[in-house]
Amino acid sequence: MSTRETIDWSVLSGPRVSRRTLLNVAVASGAIAYASQLAGVAAVPARPNALSLRQDPVQGGTLRWGFGLGQIPTLDPAQVNLGIVAGELLSNLFSGLVQFDEELGIIADLAEEWAVSEDGLVYTFTLRPGLTFHNGDTLTANDFIYTYERTINPDFASPQANKLALITDIQAPDDTTLVITQSAPNAPFLAVACSRGPGRALAPISKRAVDEMGDDQFGLAPIGCGPFMIDPETVEVGGGFEMNAFEGWYGGRPPLDKVVVQLVAEASTLVSALEAGDVDMVDIVPLIGYDQLAANDELTLVEAAGTNWEALTMNQARPPWDNVDARMAVAKAVDRDDLNDKAFFGRAIPSVGFIAPAFGWVYRPPEEVDDPQAFNLDEAKQLAEAAGLAGLQPGLIGTADDQRVTETLRNQLTEIGLDIQLDQMQTNAYVERRTAGDYDMVILGSVVDADQDDRCWNYFHSTGPSNSYAYNNPEADRLADAQRQSSDQAERAVLLQELQALVAGEAVYAFLYHYPDVTGFYTYVQGYKSIPEQRYLETIWLDQ
Repeated sequence: MSTRETIDWSVLSGPRVSRRTLLNVAVASGAIAYASQLAGVAAVPARPNALSLRQDPVQGGTLRWGFGLGQIPTLDPAQVNLGIVAGELLSNLFSGLVQFDEELGIIADLAEEWAVSEDGLVYTFTLRPGLTFHNGDTLTANDFIYTYERTINPDFASPQANKLALITDIQAPDDTTLVITQSAPNAPFLAVACSRGPGRALAPISKRAVDEMGDDQFGLAPIGCGPFMIDPETVEVGGGFEMNAFEGWYGGRPPLDKVVVQLVAEASTLVSALEAGDVDMVDIVPLIGYDQLAANDELTLVEAAGTNWEALTMNQARPPWDNVDARMAVAKAVDRDDLNDKAFFGRAIPSVGFIAPAFGWVYRPPEEVDDPQAFNLDEAKQLAEAAGLAGLQPGLIGTADDQRVTETLRNQLTEIGLDIQLDQMQTNAYVERRTAGDYDMVILGSVVDADQDDRCWNYFHSTGPSNSYAYNNPEADRLADAQRQSSDQAERAVLLQELQALVAGEAVYAFLYHYPDVTGFYTYVQGYKSIPEQRYLETIWLDQ
């Protein structure tokens, strides 16, 4: 029996869809990875009662927010390809049709309600009346049509376009009604395409703003519709920017007057800045400073299971990395436990593939997986000799965030005769070279949005937007397509595990680690909502 005949998809109608409903539909429809995320990644404070709140928020004040990046390549939602930028910055500059609550249910955002047809093909959103962009322009359903057309335009080359691939029709019968029709049911659609932050593919864009500013300038200081608006006069490449409370936000003016985003690329510097009181909050607590910060009674740390994976990628368009023996030699020479100890102080989880521990329905721990990349220096040396790796000097590009990882890998790979040339660069340059495939080796991975599809199809399908390393295997394409289309949860789990085994066996990546999602702030920072991989700031206030 088909999915359409067994599921009444209208249960996804809103103004709220509970986590239980999302989980039931996801499981029934085969969106197993999305189901597993709903089942297992609730955020918790590191200390009991750390998030107990007063009920009388104080108006005013400036939050100094330390952000662990050297540069932000773009703030254009359709072009953002860094998950932390989407979940932590865009989610404050742009609202979505829907958003997540603290239980990972989906609730109203710009759409005050929505209806899903019983066959799961038609989504009808009713927008709140009186919505406006930061420039004062009225926000209507037609803005979503413009956003859709802009995102899927091949010339625009948005990495988010694939999230809209099933849409066959999009209409605006009036200013507050948006009707989206898809070719097949898609359980994660609300989360991956429509939600605030992760659903940036449909974050509404002002056509007038883009026409007047141009795409490049819009990416630097976008006109959004969220609770905070960027101050274009404060934007500094590599230096951060300021966000002011948006008086016209439908939810009312946030308590904070301003958020100062301070970019701090070096992990130890970010830790020191928080301890010294130079910032009030950090986006992600560097694991190098976790124990130090957790011992500070003036700070609150909030931790959730991460939905990410990170790996060392070798560019198959450049010999000798077109040779699987060369790639496997590198993979087998990586001691993940040593890497975890030296780069993450034992707080990361060694990885055997792209399926993260947070996705409990499909994840299997390393001891239960036949790992073709298991550390074996003798085998690595034999493969390296056969592939002629001795004396080669491949370049490894990365950012300051990767420094401990890249230095540890460089030292480990000397054992198979490689002299790795580290090329640490600013984030903009790194993203540009990574996207263009201009590298020998690169640290690459996925934070993931709301479904496992983001972490496999995008990276391992021959046409995936994140496949910059010339991987092309018809069997990988078949598995990636099949898991996307399957309506059987057990079948999809098997397909995902088969795909993981295939790409690990071909050493498409040398898989490295998964890390937890941890944020930290002073106890006077009140009102924080714990939503994994997201940082909503409109409820925060300062008890000073």
